[in-house]
Amino acid sequence: MPSRQQVVAFFLIVLFLCSWHLDQGHNDNTMARAATVASIVDRGTLEITPIHEVTGDKALVQGRYYSDKAPLPTFLVLPFHWILVKCGAITTGEHGTLNDGLLRLGGFLCGSIPFAVLITLAWMDLRSRRPLPVNAALLAALPLFGSFLFVYSGSFYNHLPGALFTVLAARAMLRVQHLRVGLWSGAAFLCESSLMLFPIVWVMQLLLEKRWRPIGLLLLGLLPGLLGMALHNLAVTGEAITFPNAYAVNYGAMHHQYGFGTWQPKAFIGMLISDYRGLLFYMPFLIIGLWTLPWNMSRRTFLRDPFVLPALLLIAAFLTHATWWGGWTYGPRYLIASAALLCFAIGQRIADRPLERWATLVLSSFGLLCAMAAKMTISYSLPTEIQHPLLTEVLPRVLKGEWTTGQWPVLLGLSPTVATLLFLPIFALGLFLLVRIDRSLPPHAPVPLP
Repeated sequence: MPSRQQVVAFFLIVLFLCSWHLDQGHNDNTMARAATVASIVDRGTLEITPIHEVTGDKALVQGRYYSDKAPLPTFLVLPFHWILVKCGAITTGEHGTLNDGLLRLGGFLCGSIPFAVLITLAWMDLRSRRPLPVNAALLAALPLFGSFLFVYSGSFYNHLPGALFTVLAARAMLRVQHLRVGLWSGAAFLCESSLMLFPIVWVMQLLLEKRWRPIGLLLLGLLPGLLGMALHNLAVTGEAITFPNAYAVNYGAMHHQYGFGTWQPKAFIGMLISDYRGLLFYMPFLIIGLWTLPWNMSRRTFLRDPFVLPALLLIAAFLTHATWWGGWTYGPRYLIASAALLCFAIGQRIADRPLERWATLVLSSFGLLCAMAAKMTISYSLPTEIQHPLLTEVLPRVLKGEWTTGQWPVLLGLSPTVATLLFLPIFALGLFLLVRIDRSLPPHAPVPLP
């Protein structure tokens, strides 16, 4: 049985790799969350009116401005920012304590840590099954590093913590831990309101089997998340069931059914397969699921699977969303939770065959090349109107050597070029160490699952 130290070492290596780049860009999405954190610390209120001009992602309620984001990522960062302010580590500027350091802190807590936990969980799950087409550490790391999820690690977004809590809930469903399913689902809902779809699907699956007690436990676990969201809604909009984005200033589509339920024919190509926002393009490992999942799932298994069915239903929902492209983004960011669920589902079923072996290595390597190029240059800031962003936005910056300043070694005085050149061999060394940790374990020794 592997030691706790080996699991911690695995996690810390991944965390180091995915926190090398910490986002300090003034994106509307990240600034909206950071503005709320700063407002609570500086003025003791959720209202961001005095600094609302820093972001376009805001709600206007009775003449007052608020962030239109779900609350949990904000409140995860809040105590750490408060401590830093009270210790004098953060000085007040034009916008109070809202600064680039707060963005980097949010990126580490809500981007890097959830991403590292996802890879560690994937490794822990893969260790429990044999044989695998490639080493378990590589099979856990490459698909996720080689995807649009990696680009969002290190950024103060809500999608990665939402995806992590969703995966934890789905794993709890497999382990018949229904109270935990509800608790994790509530946490995911507090990160991203659309993720409420998942516990609804899981309750329906339990209804099909007439399992009344598990349904009760799931709903009981879900209650804190529902109450937390209701209180936040009440504080912002004055109505427990009305979300802040119903009052979004710059996105009128959100005022009607929160943007869902309209026919969006362009989304089917654009959000699934194209190099614009295509899920299969920006997480190519999922292509393996096109044959792996159907070969290993009967109709009955599909209807009861806690990973695949909910993931596909959320994808279907966003195919009807008025802003399905997600604004300035790398890949289909609204589908990060679905992508994580499908990745874990494929990991549960992938076979030790040459096709799967080569497909995993080739597809993940292509995804890693694309994600690395974006991560090291423009990150996720790919304009909405650009139809081929990797070719027209990312590649020219790579060829010109326009590397991002959002790397922590740059804060220590290194140039972006030197920091980027350092990251490449360090990343390769990190993968090597992950494989060494995995190979140091007995061939059939599982990692103890939480």
